[in-house]
Amino acid sequence: MKRYIRTILLSSGMLAVVIYLLHILLGGLLWQGYSHLQQPISDLTATGAPNRFLLLMFTNIYGGLALIFAVSFTFFERKERHRLVFWGGIFFIILHLVSISYSFFPQDLSGADPSFAGMMHLLVTVLIVPFTILTPLLIGFGLKKEKAWKTLGNFSLICGILIIIFGGMSGFFFAKGFPYFGLVERINICTLQIWTFVLSYKLSAYKYKYEEQ
Repeated sequence: MKRYIRTILLSSGMLAVVIYLLHILLGGLLWQGYSHLQQPISDLTATGAPNRFLLLMFTNIYGGLALIFAVSFTFFERKERHRLVFWGGIFFIILHLVSISYSFFPQDLSGADPSFAGMMHLLVTVLIVPFTILTPLLIGFGLKKEKAWKTLGNFSLICGILIIIFGGMSGFFFAKGFPYFGLVERINICTLQIWTFVLSYKLSAYKYKYEEQ
């Protein structure tokens, strides 16, 4: 029973990613004229956006599942892995705790008057950046110290570097009002989602095999 529960908890990261991708795809389909290449993902749940409350349901479910995965990962791996992995897990938890506040502070749509919620949305984004970068980097450096987890550690480091690159580009494109901001932002965010999915898959599969021995 313990093995079964642990596997389910560690699989929650994969489910969270699927829900997040569904929210993006469904939002784009329901909003006629929405551009995945030009518009940020946050526009889908911005103040005044069509289908905002439907899509908030998806993002809230995603946030809950992602937090469950972050907490489960940190709890189960705290003693078995290098100390850096534990601290990466702590940052992972903080990342998703902070991101949950997006539901309370929707983004302002382009051309709308600035609002308190919109300003707080930008502030939350700024607060999330260091945790988004440090989470895969710390976990990656920690996993690299173990032969069995070196490949996953290298993968985590690559994802962390890509997040730095495309996160910086996203901020630059947004500040300058460059076209294709939506594309650059999606590369950045999808890198985090791919990393989360792979980490969840590897850990849930490993835990199951480990306990069968």
